[in-house]
Amino acid sequence: MTVALTLTVDLARTLGGLRRMRAVGEDLRPVLGDIGAELEGSTVKRFTSNVAPDGTPWKQSLRAEKTKKPTLVLRTNLRDSIHFVVEPNAVSIGSNLIYARIHQTGGVIKAKGGSLAFHLYGGAFVRVKSVTMPKREYLGMSANDDQAVVDIVGDHWARAARAGGR
Repeated sequence: MTVALTLTVDLARTLGGLRRMRAVGEDLRPVLGDIGAELEGSTVKRFTSNVAPDGTPWKQSLRAEKTKKPTLVLRTNLRDSIHFVVEPNAVSIGSNLIYARIHQTGGVIKAKGGSLAFHLYGGAFVRVKSVTMPKREYLGMSANDDQAVVDIVGDHWARAARAGGR
């Protein structure tokens, strides 16, 4: 007994799929938009988990320690400011708040002239010459983010390759 497998290639359908795949590569905005939405979502979730993209836990704030609530979400302004912008060949995820950088990178905030004045958790009012902010990295790519990006790109190519896709 002989077993045989015969494949027939529909050239028009195959070429159509290849053309659509090329079109995906020529206009990356839909792919980048999906990647931006995914990364924006994973970044926002970090404000609940209080864990950096590399898995390092954030240093807990005094307020969070006392209230048992997450760090950096008292008013949710920073979390709610996270957004993405799609350009022709790139997507950027971030915040335009003036204090976003110090929370991402950590550092020392020094008073210009006099002193810094603020309320501590519990209502105490203090004046100091400087404050050291710990790094609480919220922007960046986790291993799950890396895989999600690969999956998104693969999904766009797979849809394009199928006849009638995209």
